[in-house]
Amino acid sequence: MLTLAKEECTNLCDLYRCIPERLRQYLYNISSENLAEVRIRNGAALSLVYTDGIFYLTPRGKVTETCCNALLCTTADIRRGIELITDSSVYAFEEEIKNGYVTIPGGHRVGICGGAVTENGKICCIRSVQSLNYRFAREVIGSADCVMDKILDGGRVKNTIIVSPPMCGKTTMLRDIARQLSLMGKKVSVVDERDEIAALSGGVPSFDLGANCDVLSGVGKAEGMLMMLRSMSPEVIITDEMGGSEDFAAVREIKKRGVAVITTLHGTQTDAGEFETVIRLDGIGKCLN
Repeated sequence: MLTLAKEECTNLCDLYRCIPERLRQYLYNISSENLAEVRIRNGAALSLVYTDGIFYLTPRGKVTETCCNALLCTTADIRRGIELITDSSVYAFEEEIKNGYVTIPGGHRVGICGGAVTENGKICCIRSVQSLNYRFAREVIGSADCVMDKILDGGRVKNTIIVSPPMCGKTTMLRDIARQLSLMGKKVSVVDERDEIAALSGGVPSFDLGANCDVLSGVGKAEGMLMMLRSMSPEVIITDEMGGSEDFAAVREIKKRGVAVITTLHGTQTDAGEFETVIRLDGIGKCLN
């Protein structure tokens, strides 16, 4: 049985507090069921991304399917949004901003884009911010119930890739897998490069990952997985969205040590390669949102 681990209202308030007041006032009366994102674009309509489509708000606070005559966002809204997500200290969040996002209380993530300034081929800051994407993070206890028998072989944890298109619930399921394995007494190490799985706040995870889970955040997956391997003697390492060749090289090294890896990939098809289990979320992703 799936249950929301936190009161929906409390979780929404964490997100809404970082949305400019002028726009925020319209959001308290809309349905939050299956709400995935709130997008603020300079000079464009405020958009609400649900799992079943994109909607807009009228100046009277009514939800509509058309952006014509919808509530428009302004430069002042963008500026105020930046102040709220950085607690009026933009310089303290420079590293996060140049990576394109800031994680806010509740584990929610705000994507940032605009005019990027580069130095030696790398982004050093983002100026003239054009849009903010508030992504609503949900914790769904039990979301991994239907796949745990595929991940476990007796007492052994299998190497596993979870594959699905975006916004189908990969990270939500990954979070619950970490919790369930931890509660089983497995030593779990989470490498949370983008601070989405655990969303550490003051060193404490924003989500329930059980009593036997260690979290390393803000470091690249390859480096972080090898660091966890050396320092925390894990039985399983969990990370999100594998990508570059260095990530897979780290997995090969980890497998030599007999430690399992559970991770995710975007897509509908993948070559499972060295992994024993591929769980596809196309058919069940919506129930996780």
